[in-house]
Amino acid sequence: MTGIIWFICQLKYKRQIATLNDRVELADERLGDAKEKIVKAEEEKTALHTAVKELNAQIEKLKKRKAQLPRELQSIIDRLATSSATASNQVSKLSEAQEAVAAAVSKHRDESHEGGAD
Repeated sequence: MTGIIWFICQLKYKRQIATLNDRVELADERLGDAKEKIVKAEEEKTALHTAVKELNAQIEKLKKRKAQLPRELQSIIDRLATSSATASNQVSKLSEAQEAVAAAVSKHRDESHEGGAD
């Protein structure tokens, strides 16, 4: 009888050991999966960190560019003012030339009419 009890206990222990081995194996698989997820998360974290650095660098470049814009706009305004003054001066000269041509045409007509009346 002792042999039967011992045999039954051995079977019980073997089943418990098999169950525990299955649990350990499952836990190892889960641990492996968790480690893979951790590695992927670290890679994503590194990629995001790199992206943040790049975005911060772009922000700094844009801030510098923004600071330069008022000077560039003032330069453009100054050039436009110079061009406008030049154009205004040329318009004045053109008006004077038109007046001179009109006066010359009028004088020529007057002389032509005087010559024809003689």
